[in-house]
Amino acid sequence: MMSDSRAWRTVLLALFFLSGVSGLIYQIAWVRQSVFTFGVSVYAYSTVIGAYMIGLALGSYAMGRRIDAHARPLGTYAALEVGIAALAALSPFLLGALHSIYPGLSNALPAGGFWLTLGRLVLSLAVLTPTTFLIGATLPVMSRIYATHGGRVGSDVGRLYLVNTAGAALGCVLTGLVFLRYMGARETIFLGAAINLFVGAGALALMRPARAPRPTGAAHGEAEARGRGGDATDAAVAAGPAVGPAEAALPISAGGLRYVAIAYTISGFIALGYEVVWARTLYIHSSHAAYSFSLMLTVFLAGLALGGAGGSWVLRRRRATLRHFGAIQLAIGLLAVLILHAFARLPALHLDDWFGGYTVAYEFLIAFVTLFPPSVLLGALFPVVGSLYTRERAQAVGLRIGRVNAFNTLGAIAGSLGAGFVLVPLLGLRNTTVALALLNLALGAAALRFDRGGRRALRFAPAGAVAAMIVAVAVLPTGFYLGSYYTEVDRLIFYKEGVETTVAVLEVPEDNYKISFVNGRDEVPTDRASMSAFRLLGHLPPLLRPGARNALVLSFGNGIATGTMNTHDIPVIDAVDLSPEMMEAAAVYAEENYDVLDSERLQLHVEDGRNFLLRTEASYDIISVDATHPANASSWALFTSEFYQLIERRLAEDGVFMQWIPIHGVREDDYRDILRTVWDIFPNMVLWSTGSTHSYVVATREPMSSVVMQSVLTRAAANPMVVRDLGPPEAIAGYVAMAEGDLTRYIGRGPVITDNDAFFMPAR
Repeated sequence: MMSDSRAWRTVLLALFFLSGVSGLIYQIAWVRQSVFTFGVSVYAYSTVIGAYMIGLALGSYAMGRRIDAHARPLGTYAALEVGIAALAALSPFLLGALHSIYPGLSNALPAGGFWLTLGRLVLSLAVLTPTTFLIGATLPVMSRIYATHGGRVGSDVGRLYLVNTAGAALGCVLTGLVFLRYMGARETIFLGAAINLFVGAGALALMRPARAPRPTGAAHGEAEARGRGGDATDAAVAAGPAVGPAEAALPISAGGLRYVAIAYTISGFIALGYEVVWARTLYIHSSHAAYSFSLMLTVFLAGLALGGAGGSWVLRRRRATLRHFGAIQLAIGLLAVLILHAFARLPALHLDDWFGGYTVAYEFLIAFVTLFPPSVLLGALFPVVGSLYTRERAQAVGLRIGRVNAFNTLGAIAGSLGAGFVLVPLLGLRNTTVALALLNLALGAAALRFDRGGRRALRFAPAGAVAAMIVAVAVLPTGFYLGSYYTEVDRLIFYKEGVETTVAVLEVPEDNYKISFVNGRDEVPTDRASMSAFRLLGHLPPLLRPGARNALVLSFGNGIATGTMNTHDIPVIDAVDLSPEMMEAAAVYAEENYDVLDSERLQLHVEDGRNFLLRTEASYDIISVDATHPANASSWALFTSEFYQLIERRLAEDGVFMQWIPIHGVREDDYRDILRTVWDIFPNMVLWSTGSTHSYVVATREPMSSVVMQSVLTRAAANPMVVRDLGPPEAIAGYVAMAEGDLTRYIGRGPVITDNDAFFMPAR
């Protein structure tokens, strides 16, 4: 029969591989596009990913209930791929439309982060879920097409999992490193849609030489069960396999089947919980660049794919049992704890020195060393679960695979949210890992208890695993994974792991020096050059705009620049930062920030800076932006034309805009592009620099003439605090790096940076 030929099945696998590529193209590109509306906070990210995964779960479950009765599942698959292409191609325009809807809707909601997050989720569901519903439906449909032989269902669905996940890994790395950089987000989505169209056309082409057979007993039994209001799954399974011998069915009890479904749901919770913890921990040891998460996710997906391949290979040679499932769970739990030792020892290896800094190769290596081994075991679960839950009977494979995949995806959603918003803030990264590992051990122990045919010695395996875990946890080093070589705990004056960030502050009293580490990256050092930078950011805007009624500071950090600005008695200062932990850590910088947390004029906002600008209706006399490096995943969107247009709309007619722009780690072409992008919106712009790696753009609506500059210096000389912080007027005048004419010649002609094409690679 043609549908059983090796070539035909190979083409099916190739199509499903390409479908996986497009799926991760959409995920990465949609997350990036949602930044412009919802911001880069973990709450905004979680709503987008949550909407994505809810659609996958619903599509898998809904289509799984129907596909076994379809006479032409290949045609259904082709229609799904074409539908995905059509809806995905519309998504950039729909996401763009949210940009105008979101501000009014968010401001109409009751105050509080819960309502704002709920509003983001509703909007994300409306735009993304129709497409991801169809994406989720492809797995049960392809399982119905490909896994037609009783006795090798687990192996066949394992192959499907392998190729689709391998395609997802390829799509992830290409999108993160190539497509977004050279094509732009919108064009990347269109490429994904073209891939889906190609896959749909390929499926239609396969329908000419071969049409997959309709299962005889299964479809009839399922239809009858639905007509009687009974359980379609039981009827389908009872009807006997469509293809393959009846004796191929696995002897697993109804209780065992229920356990598999529940355990695989919990496994989804654990897997995404690990992903959250591992990503947060790896950020401490990486550059946290725009592509860092894509590299981590690529390694994770590659491990899942290899695990699926291994599981499929094993099931070709032996039948799946609950003890296989239990053994894998025990191994995952133990390995997850051992990975903590690898994380803790990464700084001592100085791997970044081998690679000349935080390069792509370095970040890929540390992700591979830490994430790849446990993700292989996680991937091996799917073919085992597919074999157990279908009992190796092919007639209800779509229903069974669709259902168990939906359960796992729902568990994954809960794990992502539960770990990020509850467990990590409550327990910390290390203890969250241990808690998830204990869940693995519990699932493994329960599986071995359900497996009555296992060896007697295996009953003691959970106890041995628990003992090994206790030893591994007991010998762990300190739980503070600072990502720094300054790991002396006696110098640690602040440490907190929150929803968004892990923040540590170290102090060297003998040098009168402090430094913060935010997700491993050094911020807010109090060396002389950095303090001059903070002081200029705080003093210069009020000197240019005396009598300012209000000010907006984007990126409060530890409050040194804001505290400096507060000395000018501005009635209202709105300070925005993503990290409440950084705001809390400002208390240990009280000397440097002039006790700004005690000021009644200060209003703190825990939010993404760009999202705050989008939602606020206020105008400001001063807007100061002290975002982190443009290559950073949380800051790149603060260096685009659309961002500066937001600034322009919120800046008062006689207002002042100032932004810190780093010189270190920025390619000169990118540096010029950033300056040109600001100049395109604010042509009256002067470049300032306090030396070292610090530069600043200062823009007003009117040219900064010599008269204006002289008045600034006069006010500075009359303010003792300014003189103490910045020096005499002639020293302040020396901070002017390029006036308008010189700056215009320096930046020259060229492109401006837009939201669609912004991509900053760190300079080595």
